[in-house]
Amino acid sequence: MGKEKEINKRNTFLQAFSKLIIGICGLAVMPSAVLCALSPFINPSKFVWSALFGLGFWVIFIANIIILVILLFFKARRTLLIPIFTLLILVPGFCKSYAFGEKKDVESQLKVMTYNVQVFGYYDGVENVTKEKQSLADLIKKHNPDVICLQESGEWPNNKALNFSKMIGYKYFSFNPDNGNSYFSKYPIQNPKEYKDGKIDNFIDIKKIVIDKNKSFYLINCHLNSFKISSEELEYIHDAKNIVKDSELYGKSLISKLSNGFKLRTKSTETLLRNLPNDDIPFVICGDFNDTPLSYTYNQIEKTGLNDAFITLSKGIGKTYCGPLPLLRIDYFWYNDKVEAVDYERIKYAASDHYPLIMTFNIKKEVEEE
Repeated sequence: MGKEKEINKRNTFLQAFSKLIIGICGLAVMPSAVLCALSPFINPSKFVWSALFGLGFWVIFIANIIILVILLFFKARRTLLIPIFTLLILVPGFCKSYAFGEKKDVESQLKVMTYNVQVFGYYDGVENVTKEKQSLADLIKKHNPDVICLQESGEWPNNKALNFSKMIGYKYFSFNPDNGNSYFSKYPIQNPKEYKDGKIDNFIDIKKIVIDKNKSFYLINCHLNSFKISSEELEYIHDAKNIVKDSELYGKSLISKLSNGFKLRTKSTETLLRNLPNDDIPFVICGDFNDTPLSYTYNQIEKTGLNDAFITLSKGIGKTYCGPLPLLRIDYFWYNDKVEAVDYERIKYAASDHYPLIMTFNIKKEVEEE
């Protein structure tokens, strides 16, 4: 009997101690959740740390779920309030990061693909570039989009853009040597002069896609500033053993690059929003924004009333970055109310560190009549 009592006391003590430790972990996660929830509303130029916590939304969310499950297992009723309250703080972010939409049962007129090709694997050798272009050409023929927007497509010297256009069977193409954005289209591509800003060529292109004399839309191809994190720095992030040891070498550089990336994208987003077409013109924005739904960039675009195609038409987390950082959705399709979005698809084709996305849609009839 004495031994049983001693074992019971020991178990009771261990349970109480475990509840205390998990509760402390829950309290530690809460400030992170608060900063994460505030990140879409705080300009990174004024306070960059909130943006960093917004980048880690899924890590914070999953950590809190684990804490909640453990406390439920221990039946820690009072301590349960900590992760429950934290979850309530994270609900708005979850609604932006996890989609419950579905495609419409409507026949679509138009299909656009966006894809960051990461210079077709140029850094792995010229032979790899040829291989990647052929592989992408096969993918394009399979899905048959009307217009393709590429980011990080590099330069197209010696009529290589023309050759690729012929390879995929598209009559029209456009390439911006200042930012590596490319268009390939079945329909004529025009340059709208009224939406020209001196700074915009660094990361954004705006084209008019002419379907016929009564139907056209504006297609905006974006590649906002990246963090420019090196492969060595990515290895440092994933190497828990040397995280303190190498902090002097990589830590300051990483923080500086992250901070600079957030600030540059804020300025780029301001330029993009200044150059948007009028509300009565149908337009679609696509590309690599290098920011998550819990970002100031996303919030500024959403505030204009534009629609996120993933949220309205898809389901799940929908990560678009297939590099070493997990669960990041940083590529988007945005559209205004003159466009009827029908379907959104992420293609699991991992030749780059991004997945290609496809959006199918219609231009609303009242626009055609006008």
